[in-house]
Amino acid sequence: MEIYYQWYKWAYSHQVWLKVAKKYNINEENIIWLFSFKDMFDKVVKNNGIWIVPIENSYAGSVYENFKNLVNYNVKIIWEYYLEISHCLLSTSKDKKTIKKAYSHYQALMQCEKYLKKNNIEGIAFWDTAGSAKYVKEQNNNEIASISSELAAKIYWLNILEKWINDQKNNTTRFFIISRKDNNIENFSKDKKYSIVFKTKDIPAVLYKCLWAFATNNINLTKIESIPTKEKQFEYMFWLDFEDIKDKNKIDNALNELWFFAKDIKILWNY
Repeated sequence: MEIYYQWYKWAYSHQVWLKVAKKYNINEENIIWLFSFKDMFDKVVKNNGIWIVPIENSYAGSVYENFKNLVNYNVKIIWEYYLEISHCLLSTSKDKKTIKKAYSHYQALMQCEKYLKKNNIEGIAFWDTAGSAKYVKEQNNNEIASISSELAAKIYWLNILEKWINDQKNNTTRFFIISRKDNNIENFSKDKKYSIVFKTKDIPAVLYKCLWAFATNNINLTKIESIPTKEKQFEYMFWLDFEDIKDKNKIDNALNELWFFAKDIKILWNY
């Protein structure tokens, strides 16, 4: 079985894949990088593999592209994984004072916004954290740096000018491990959850009524997010995460009640 991630080796997604591959006993040569998130979804739907996508960061927020991909493709979530992110400033230079520009993925730049401003460094968006480290190595310019992982510094032979430069302590990214719906793979999540998406009917206080379905059944919601449907102007669907409970009847009751006030409900699996 093959597993896929976005972009270069030692991007944060690849670090998660090393852990996932160990759990599923998959050889490293079967870990394959692809150019974009859409490439991964297209590839794995055709080939019966699994893949990893970042879904949200504790500081920079949600990766909306992957929310939409999960809705639009016939896939399921089989596991979620939380990775603590330690951003480092990497360069061929040995002196932080020479750095004028830092390259990295836009999410990483957002997570280091205060640091960049404090040190008068211009953030330049790049497609990937590890890819930006590779680019900085190839340029051999002491005025530029990348914001990448410590492992990226080792593989691309860059100097670590400073560690833990992210603005938020305990900066963490939540990843989903995804497969086709017909793929029977073990789930290693400790705390079971459900993820669903739905559109509301056009009636007063409808979102309140949708959420009340879970409140009356004593089900704890862990995330709610609105996502543009792209079908009509300013029309939104809602992403909802909630905790699994032993009494499955209450979950069934909540979902049945939700149908009174919502439409196009899609369950993305319990994981």
